[in-house]
Amino acid sequence: MSSRQDLYETHLGSEAMAQFLETIPAHTTTDLDLKHYAYIAGFLDRDGDRKECAIMMLDQRITCKSAIARESVLSQLSQLADAVQKDPIGVLTFMAFRSLDDEVGARIYSRFESRAAMEAFIMRKGVNDFWQACKEFVSGMEQRGYVPNGKGWLHRGGETVETGAAL
Repeated sequence: MSSRQDLYETHLGSEAMAQFLETIPAHTTTDLDLKHYAYIAGFLDRDGDRKECAIMMLDQRITCKSAIARESVLSQLSQLADAVQKDPIGVLTFMAFRSLDDEVGARIYSRFESRAAMEAFIMRKGVNDFWQACKEFVSGMEQRGYVPNGKGWLHRGGETVETGAAL
């Protein structure tokens, strides 16, 4: 059985997941995202203090023109993540991912201390340089902004996940 088949038949078909899928619609503003990604670069919690953010850009999804184009974007994205990690002013989280579901997808997950920090980040020279360097390889990009919903960090064993509500 493939790992993808395991995911859908075993995990999503489990009793625990059935309870989750029954409960979650009342607590979310969007459908579940059942896409799969692999971590490329970046950091989850800049200071390690699980500080609540003011704004999360949870759904910054990039669609590349081809698998080869995605490799170029991922290389540039990895460099951007390294630069942000060295100078993370106002950025609490910046993580880059590649899609496991197709050969053209990438994703950026970021959290910011404030709206001003997010706006300053978007205008940052390195961020603009990234988009300029990648524009010939990108066929589309979509993003959704989220704000905290008061739930804070969720703890499950050794894993930690931040939750948010859509703007």
